[in-house]
Amino acid sequence: MKRFSKKKLVLTLAIVLVLGLLGYAVYYAVSSNKNHLELKPDNIIKVERGDMTSVFTAAATVSSGKQGSFQILEGAKVNTVNVRVGDMVKEGDLLATFDASSLDEMLRTKKRDYEAAKKSYQEYMKSLADAPKKSAELKKQIAAAEKKIAALQAEEAKNANEPAAAPKNAQLDSIKEAVASLLGDTKLANRMVNAMFAENGSVDKTLKAFQSLLGGGLFDMSSMTSMMGSMGSFGNTELMSASFELIQLKLQDSMTGITSGMSLDTVYKTVADSAESAYRQAEKATKLLKEGWHAESDGIIREVNIVEGEVYKTEQEGQSAAASSINVTSLLASLTAGNADIGTLLGGLFSNQVNGMVVEYYPFTASFMLGKYDIAKVALDQPAKVTSVSGKEFDATITYISPVAKESSDINLSSLMGGSGTSRGVEARITIPEPDKSITIGLDVDLSIDLETKKNVLRIPVESVTTDSESAGYYVYVLERVSRTIRKQPVETGLFDGNSYYEITSGLEEGEEIVRAPLKKMEDGQRVKLL
Repeated sequence: MKRFSKKKLVLTLAIVLVLGLLGYAVYYAVSSNKNHLELKPDNIIKVERGDMTSVFTAAATVSSGKQGSFQILEGAKVNTVNVRVGDMVKEGDLLATFDASSLDEMLRTKKRDYEAAKKSYQEYMKSLADAPKKSAELKKQIAAAEKKIAALQAEEAKNANEPAAAPKNAQLDSIKEAVASLLGDTKLANRMVNAMFAENGSVDKTLKAFQSLLGGGLFDMSSMTSMMGSMGSFGNTELMSASFELIQLKLQDSMTGITSGMSLDTVYKTVADSAESAYRQAEKATKLLKEGWHAESDGIIREVNIVEGEVYKTEQEGQSAAASSINVTSLLASLTAGNADIGTLLGGLFSNQVNGMVVEYYPFTASFMLGKYDIAKVALDQPAKVTSVSGKEFDATITYISPVAKESSDINLSSLMGGSGTSRGVEARITIPEPDKSITIGLDVDLSIDLETKKNVLRIPVESVTTDSESAGYYVYVLERVSRTIRKQPVETGLFDGNSYYEITSGLEEGEEIVRAPLKKMEDGQRVKLL
């Protein structure tokens, strides 16, 4: 009986001890897991090896590579319009047809304009050989005229009839100054203008008369006498004639010099070249209208400014642009007198063409910026990929890299990972040979360029790498399974593939386990609970 009691006691004590140990284990497990960080199995990955390609990525702005403009001329009737804005076209597609039979007379007019301008230029160039001799003769005549005027003024009676002064007018004052500068006599200039006003009785008529005289430089005395009347109020007809003659001689002399910043041979040549260009353009446009407009290559329609069934018309100051012709002498007079800008005047006289249709032909181009760490890795003719807003991928080629850097606000991720924080970069362009509607001129596309490839390197996902303001470097969290803690481990990176992976050059070993996507609340040495 006694022996049985001892065994029972030992069994009881053993049970109590086991239960105590189990309770402690449960308590320890519960209490130790209270503040542990929970990690799911799919958030733990092993450091592995693999091939990597460094990829440059950027947003590239699309622009037109080649634009085709079809010119519509006044008088052409639009028979058919076969496309709308935004339509894609193939090389050779018929875009529109016309009845251009009415354009033949316009074409003949432009040809006559060109021939007249060319002849005037040739005659002027021929006359340049005699210019020194002519200038010397003019100066002799000017001296004789000035002497004659001085003699006439000396003989003139002191009580000569003075014409009434013209009213105060800024334009008349300007005319008086111009006449005085040619005559060298302010009083005589005032008498001439006042006399002209007395004859016409109108400031406008007086202005027009003298502007015609001063603007042209060459005039017939009989026509001037007819235009200005007898000018009896001037008091001395002979002095008046001598004054006009002196003005004419000085204007002729000035015509051999430089006017409006151009020599006259340049003006004549510009007029002749502009007239020829207008004729050739009209000739080409007329030919295309008669044949119908065809797409020169694949592209997309940008503008359609014609309406089926309508006859195109334009008005320029009340006259038909197609029927207008030029007077070369008048044109040159306006130019040399400084009364018009040569570009504006020639543009209005020689051009009556407008864009009836505009096509953006392929290929398109797209511009982007290269950071200083990317320049050496990118070369002309290097292949690239472009992704449009629709997600479609297109082949492209690098066709331009600027030799000069400039300020840029475009800082791409590739440059940042290379260590470049600079705001200066080099402009580059790619060519997209076969775009579609999803690539729009003026908008961005996503660009990627393969730069460098390495085989069998340590790599980890982009999301595993993090940084902070204290270390100013990169680090990852390594899982220590024995202690069930995480360790904050600094790492150095190499290649970046532009999207998914970083190469790890130091700080990790193959097979180590790291946190795929670290949480903000993670700390170095923190205990974790694996779910």
